[in-house]
Amino acid sequence: MYIIETHKLTKFFGKRNVVYHLDLKVPKGSIYGFLGPNGAGKTTTIKMLTNALRPTYGEIKIFGLDMPRDRIRIMERVGYMPEVPIAYEEMNIFEFLIYIGRLSGLSKEEAREKTKELLAYVGVGKLAFNKIKELSSGQKQRVSFAAALIGEPELLILDEPTANLDPLGRIEFIGKLIELAKKEGKTIFISSHIVSEIERMCNYVGIINQGRLIAQGKISELTRIEENEYDILTSDNERVIDFLSEKSYVRELWEEDNILHARIEPRFLEEFFLQFPHYLASEGIKLKLFKPHTSPLERILMEKFNIEVGTRLENLRFGFCIKMKS
Repeated sequence: MYIIETHKLTKFFGKRNVVYHLDLKVPKGSIYGFLGPNGAGKTTTIKMLTNALRPTYGEIKIFGLDMPRDRIRIMERVGYMPEVPIAYEEMNIFEFLIYIGRLSGLSKEEAREKTKELLAYVGVGKLAFNKIKELSSGQKQRVSFAAALIGEPELLILDEPTANLDPLGRIEFIGKLIELAKKEGKTIFISSHIVSEIERMCNYVGIINQGRLIAQGKISELTRIEENEYDILTSDNERVIDFLSEKSYVRELWEEDNILHARIEPRFLEEFFLQFPHYLASEGIKLKLFKPHTSPLERILMEKFNIEVGTRLENLRFGFCIKMKS
C-alpha cells in the first residue's frame, strides 16, 4: 500500500517548469528519502503534498484520499516540518506546543501532557519557558520537530529537517526517525540534498533533478548495500574505542590518522544510532566528525549519470541529455 502516490504531478511558475510529471510511490511504514540538489523541486513538491501550493496539473493521493479535495481529512493525519521553522516568536516553547496541540484536536490537558513528553523527547526540556525568538537555529529545528509530532500523525513530511543541527543532533535525529518508523509504524517522507543522511536513515529513495524523478525504489536494491562503515573523530577516541569494542554489532573497529573507522552490522543500525549519541552525551565526549567512510548511493549516482565521483550532490545541475551507462 502506498501512503503517498502522485501521477504526473506538475508545477509551472509562469513559463518555468519547476516540477514535471512526478510519479511518487511512498510505501506504508517506510522512511522515504526525497533526494536532489538545491533547486531540484523538492520544496515545491512538498508544498503541493501539504496543500500549501496547488499543482498546475496532476494527481495527489495521500492515504488513498484526493488532495486537495480531501485536504482536511488528510492533514489531520499528517505532521509537517517546513524547511524554515515557523513559530510565534513571542511565545515560549511550552505555550507554542500547547497551541499547536490544540489546533491538532487535542484537549487542553492532552496538549499539556503531550507537550511535556515532547519537550524531553526532542531535547529542549530545560528551555521550555524560553521565548522562540531567544532560541538558536538548531533549537528552533527541534521545536519544529516536536510541533510535527504533537498530533500523533501517521505520516511525517519533513523538509530538510537536519539543516541547522550539529553533528550529534543529526545522529540523534536519525535514530529517532528510525525508531518512529520501526516501533510506531509511522511513514516518513524526508527531503534532503545530503546523500549520506539519506543512506543512514531511509530505506526507500526518490531522486529528483530539474523537477523530474530520475530514480525511485528501495535503497538496498538500488545500491546493494551490505555493510555500513563510518569515520568517527571525538574528543576522547580511547574511551569510544572501549565502548564500541564491547558492542556485538560492531564488525570491525580500527584507528588510522586519529580517525576511528567502525563497520556496523546493518541489522543493528537502529541500536547503534540510539546508543552511541547517548553514550557520548552521558560521558561528556564531543563528537567532531561522523560520516560514512564510503557512500554507496552517491557512488551509484555518480556512475549512473557519468558524473565524476567526488562531485558534491548539492553542486550538481546535471541535465537529462546525459546518457546512462548501459
